[in-house]
Amino acid sequence: MKVFIIVFSSIVILFLIMGLIELKLLTVTEYEIKSPDIPESLKGKKIAVVSDLHEVYHGKDNVRLLEKLKEINAEYIVVPGDVINGRSEKELKYAGHILQGLSTLGGQVIYTFGNHEEKLAVNLKDRTAYEKLVKMSNEYSVLLNDASFCPEQDDKMCFVGLNLPLWLYHDHDRTGMLKTKVGDIMKKDCAAGKYTILIAHDPEHFDNYADAGVNLCICGHLHGGIVRMPFLGGMVTPRLQIFTKRSKGVFEKGKMKMVISGGVGWHDFPIRIFNRPEIVVIRFV
Repeated sequence: MKVFIIVFSSIVILFLIMGLIELKLLTVTEYEIKSPDIPESLKGKKIAVVSDLHEVYHGKDNVRLLEKLKEINAEYIVVPGDVINGRSEKELKYAGHILQGLSTLGGQVIYTFGNHEEKLAVNLKDRTAYEKLVKMSNEYSVLLNDASFCPEQDDKMCFVGLNLPLWLYHDHDRTGMLKTKVGDIMKKDCAAGKYTILIAHDPEHFDNYADAGVNLCICGHLHGGIVRMPFLGGMVTPRLQIFTKRSKGVFEKGKMKMVISGGVGWHDFPIRIFNRPEIVVIRFV
């Protein structure tokens, strides 16, 4: 029994050390998206996805993160939420610094809030900090909270940013509200026939997004399952969900493909096992 305890404890310690080391091993994961619906103007272009930063630094002033993004040289940099933790107004300094850094890389920065941005007003019981974040985000990026954006250079495609209410991060949409909401946003700028890219922080509404008729959905939120195991995938999400079906990778339903980023940061559980922080690159072919 004593030997078993020693061996088990050693394995646990080894995995914890591995998890702490992997936190800093920022990697790039590339996915090719193939579809006859992709417009000619978009073919060959790239989207870099920087999700779930949670105030984490990769190198001094995030220099390693920014250098990798500069090498990727993507036409669009999508930030699908959780740049901050939403607990203090001091976090705005981090948000401003990273958004400003992203804005200097040449690609169009598109930002949609996640649940931690939305928690800012709730936790502080004051919308002043939240409003400052909105103003700052509009300065350095195209902020899409329940809004759409059609780039001039790619006029056959459209970005749609969905800002989920906080209660939907803990519940299912049983009324079809999300399908209607996404449809209403699309009607504003996304003319029929345009290739539509939905940015929605939480991937757990997979079916609702597909039913809305979008072509591509970009998500984050689940941190890749924190601990990943071969053949099993993500073992536990930040919400302590066990073996969530979709926590990282590419998934498909109907004409929609969903790309879920494992994120570049972490919060509360500073550990990643077989799940390095990642910048996701989407290449259209």
